[in-house]
Formats: sequence, structure tokens, C-alpha cells
Amino acid sequence: MEVERSLNMEAKKTPQSMVNVKKRKALIGVNVAVMILISIAIFVFVSYINDRHYYRFDFTASGKYSLSGKTKKIVKGLEEPVFVTTLLQHNPDYRFHGQILDILEEYKYLSNKIKVTSLNPFTDQTKITELSEQLKMDLEQIQLNSIIFVSGDKSKHVLLTEVIERTFPFKFKGEEVFTSAILNVTQDSQTTIYYTKGHGERNFEDFERPGLGGLASAIKRANYKVLPLDLLKKKQVPEDCDLLFIAGPTKSFSTEETNYIRDYLGTTARLVDEKGELKDGKLLVMLEPALGSNTTSGLKALLGEYGIMVRDDTVVYNKVNLPLFGMQTVSEIYVSDKKYPDHEITQDMRSLTTLFFGSCVVSAAPLTDSMAFGAKPLAEAPDSSWGETEVGVQKKPKYNQDVDVSAPITLAVASELRDAPKNPQADLHTPPHASKLYENMGKKGARVVVFGDVDFAANAFANNPGNRDLVLNSISWLARKEKELGISAKAPDVRRAIIKPAQMTFIFWSSIAGLPFIGILVGGIVWWIRRR
Repeated sequence: MEVERSLNMEAKKTPQSMVNVKKRKALIGVNVAVMILISIAIFVFVSYINDRHYYRFDFTASGKYSLSGKTKKIVKGLEEPVFVTTLLQHNPDYRFHGQILDILEEYKYLSNKIKVTSLNPFTDQTKITELSEQLKMDLEQIQLNSIIFVSGDKSKHVLLTEVIERTFPFKFKGEEVFTSAILNVTQDSQTTIYYTKGHGERNFEDFERPGLGGLASAIKRANYKVLPLDLLKKKQVPEDCDLLFIAGPTKSFSTEETNYIRDYLGTTARLVDEKGELKDGKLLVMLEPALGSNTTSGLKALLGEYGIMVRDDTVVYNKVNLPLFGMQTVSEIYVSDKKYPDHEITQDMRSLTTLFFGSCVVSAAPLTDSMAFGAKPLAEAPDSSWGETEVGVQKKPKYNQDVDVSAPITLAVASELRDAPKNPQADLHTPPHASKLYENMGKKGARVVVFGDVDFAANAFANNPGNRDLVLNSISWLARKEKELGISAKAPDVRRAIIKPAQMTFIFWSSIAGLPFIGILVGGIVWWIRRR
């Protein structure tokens, strides 16, 4: 009966119903095909967007895989492409190769001007030959395990030995070395810094604790040329001097020498040179208190012309509450957060602390209508500080309201040409050559930065987070390289775990005996439950 009924139903189907069924099946098939194509299109579109617009996150506590603010400014400000080629042996056991490629990915992510290519020195011989022809070098000169930076007709070879500090513990210095290489190949010329000699200044070639060898190396890595200068022999500041550096003189500069510096910088009375061009000298001064064998620097009058007042007969002290020792008077001055007044040099440094040691007082003079230069503070001491004028007279420094310098205390000052008045013609007190001054405002003109201390820049304090950055930012500001302002690459994060014998014993027994015992215990509990 069932078979007969099915045959009757099939017989009742009309050709039209058969056509409708086929149409529905076709529509369903087309719909499925269209949905599959749409899904593929969405996947391709999302992948395309993700490949070009993605964000990298660094979840490490120390920011190990993040570039510094200074590097980001430099890379984002690139105008010409920089081609980076790595020639590394493919050795999976060598952990630093991975770090090199990772950090180059960060550079590439920051700017489409960075192009990174990785070549195998053994299998990519044709491409390496093409690279040697591009660099106009013999094939033998291209070294294995190196990273080559090229921009235009300039190139910089970075060897693996420069990236890795091989003294224990091994340190990876990729960012500071690679950023330096980018500066080398993208800047038209090196900025020249001359440092004075002959007045007991700190030595730029000394890598002992009081020397400035570490600072000099950091300055050179930032693509500056550093040269010595004896003003009495040279009789002038050289024409190629972009910045004059006076680092902790313990003997006085003569009137003749200060006149050379004055002529280089340009003062309110002489803002332009013989050609009618605005003088554009740059000066960085680090002073020391005139105590013991130290004499006054002889620079007070000169610096006063730029609105900077110097008290080199004082030492700044601070009262701090030390654990176990109570309230103590110290010459270590810590500057951080709001003690960095608003200025381009310090705008990114509020999270860092700068340590000054035995500083004298340096402050900004009140502005008058006749002053072409205006000074602004860069660093201020804590509110509990004061400038001690009777050092050595009393056994323990103590604030004396009648003779000592009271808070607020300024430790560093920057000076430059003042802002132009709204109506220069109506200002009866404008300095000489005012029209030339206002025409070049913000583009040229002398700049001066003065610190009351030199120890903070020495090798002994180089590891303090904000010390070296404050000096390097000052140099960048003086050289009008605002793109290089910011916080430098972090020191390599090296962490040591010190395990005591008792702790080692605990770790041994908890891992060797403890973990297996947990398994046995859990198994026993399960067996007991099932048994019941």
C-alpha cells in the first residue's frame, strides 16, 4: 500500500512543480556561493587593513620592546627613506639575532620611511653583490654579522660587536646604536662641539668617575663632532663651532677669553656681525662652587648679559628625613616632576629624576625693556633647600636667613632671544639692530644654557635616570634640533635573582618531591571516593 501511495503521489507531480523545485535549489546554491564570496572578500579586506594598520603592544614591565620617545620623534620626522639590511648568520641558538630583528620591526612600524631587508650571507650572494655595487664597496668589505643603514649616498655599517656589550652581564644596545646610525645617514653634516681647555675643566676623554668620557661618547653617538679648544692659543672661537661647551672650570677665564666668547655669541649691544647677519652662537656652561682650590669662573659678567645670574660662592643643601638616621643635611639635590619648569628641554622629563651634587645657585634675572635675551629656569631644588654661603666656616651646614640664599633655588637656566613685541616700532627700548632681531626671531640668535653643577654629568652619576638626558636635551635645544628632544633609550634591563641555600633547598624538594606527591594525593583521594 505504501509503495502504491508513493507512486500515485509521484504521478500527481506536475512539470511546473518540478521546475519550481529546481529553481529553489538553484537559488539556494547561488545564495550559498554569494555568501562564501562575501565572506572571502571580508576576510581579504580585514587582512589588508590589518597588514597596513595595526598596533603593537608591549606588555613587559620594563618596556623592553618599546622604543624611547626620542627615537620615535627622530624616526617619525624622517623625510628621506632609510634602507636597513641585516647580514646575520641564521643561528637559532643566538638570542640577540632575534632581538635585532624585533627592534627593527619597531622602527619599521613607526615610519614607512624605514625599509628592512634580511639577507642570508650564504644563500643571498647575488643580492649582496648588488648591495656592494650600490654602496660602491668591494664585496670583501661587507662584513658578516652586520647591519647596514643607507640613505641617499650615505651609509653606516653597524657591527654586531657594537650592538652587544660582551662584558657580563651581556647587554643589548640596539636602540641607541641604530638611532645613531639613522642620524648619521640622514643628517646633512655633523654638528661641531668645541669644549674649552686650560681652566681645570673636566676631561672629555676621562672614563673614571669624575670624567666626562661617557657623556662625550653619548654626544658622538648623536652624530656630533667633539673637539678641544684653547681660546688663548686660538684667539677666537672657530668659525665651524656650532656649540661651545665649558665643563666645570676651576680657574678663572680671562677678560680676553670672555671677549672671544662674547663676540661668538652676540650680545644685546652687538646682535649682528659685519655682514649684517644675526649672530648665532651657542653656549653650554657647567659651573662648580668656588670653594677650596676652586676660584670663580670669571663668567659672571658675560652670563649676566643673557639674563643669567650666578652665585658660585654657594653650595645648595637640602634637608631630608632618612630612615634610621632622622633629619639630615645633604648636598645631593633630587629634581623631578614639578621641579622641572615648563621648557622644551624638560617637557618630557617629568617622570625622571635628575641628581645634582654640590651645585651652586644659578637663576634667571628679571626682564627689563632693554634686554634682548630672556632667561627661564630648567631645574629647581626642593622647597627645603637653601644656598649655603658659609661653607667650611661651620661644622654642619645650617640655614642662616640673614646671609644664605633662601628658596626657591634654581639649579639650571636657559636663555635665548626674547619674543618680539606686538609693535616693535612703538617700543622705545628695543635693542640695537631690532629689525634684524625680530625678522629672525625663532630661527637664529644666540642660545645659552647654564648649570650650577658639573658632577651630575660625570661618569659617577651617569646611571641616574635623568642626568644624561638633561644634558643631551640641552645640547639638542641649543643646536636647534628639537626633533631630538626627549627621553633616550632605556638602559638594558638586567635582573639578577639571588637565591639563598635554604630557598634552593625548598625549591628542590617542592619540585622534585612536592609535585609528584600532589599527583599521588589526588589519585589516592579519587580511589578512596570510588571505593566507598
